[in-house]
Amino acid sequence: MIRTINFLIITVVIVSLFACQAKQAKKIENQISVSILPQKYFVERIAGSDFKVNILIPPGGSPATYEPTPMQMEQVSKSVAYFKIGHVPFENTWMNNMIEAAGDIKVYNLSKGIELVRGPEVDHGDHVHEGGIDPHTWSSPKAVMQIANNLYNGLVELAPEKKEEYKKNLNGFLSELELLDKKSIEIFANAEHKTFMIFHPALTYLARDYGLNQIPIELHGKEPSPAHMQHLIREAKAHDIKIVFIQKQFNQDNAEAIAKEIKAKLIQIDPLNEDWMAEMKSIINHLKGDA
Repeated sequence: MIRTINFLIITVVIVSLFACQAKQAKKIENQISVSILPQKYFVERIAGSDFKVNILIPPGGSPATYEPTPMQMEQVSKSVAYFKIGHVPFENTWMNNMIEAAGDIKVYNLSKGIELVRGPEVDHGDHVHEGGIDPHTWSSPKAVMQIANNLYNGLVELAPEKKEEYKKNLNGFLSELELLDKKSIEIFANAEHKTFMIFHPALTYLARDYGLNQIPIELHGKEPSPAHMQHLIREAKAHDIKIVFIQKQFNQDNAEAIAKEIKAKLIQIDPLNEDWMAEMKSIINHLKGDA
């Protein structure tokens, strides 16, 4: 209760300071704000260096728990647009306050049109997936095709004179995504092992789109109990799991213990890597090696 009250007080103070700064903030014509690092990669694939990209969640930050600094929020107020990735807890918590205080700013939801993975509302302890929506839409080449189209439409609104150039760049990016999608379908269609284990369930859309089974190690956003660890080990053995992923942002002790027990490969990944294409190819290749 005390933690909640303190959080609300801090939020009110930061937003109030931000609102005062926003009134005096001058818009930077070519500056846009985004939530996560992969979005910068997507922007640059379509618009090159036409826009200065203000990224709210820095390397190592978690979209579930990160709190923006007053300086970051001031940069939002100077931006002409905010491109939401859509549904991450960071946006659910801060977006309304940031946009209200930023004044004249366009907002685009890059997950618009994606068939979302939904379930019961999930309480991860330090955050909630509202409506049970899994927010990791950027974890699949199929979903990123829609993200890229949404981004293109927004960027053309901001720079209509660049429409043809951006369309050409979009088509080139989509061609790469379609090739990766086709290869992924082929790789996993007849794979012997389709189940993998991962600390935080960040590859939900990759698993959904290519017929894979993702088993998370964390339980409701927390470290697994000894009893749950034993359950995971039994499940891993039952599925003959050969791959255990651990994200860069999390402690690897539990994942390492499970991998050792079941004699699986422990592989560190970073779904929030700014070089989205290289990271996605790497993840698929690791799964391919197991398949």
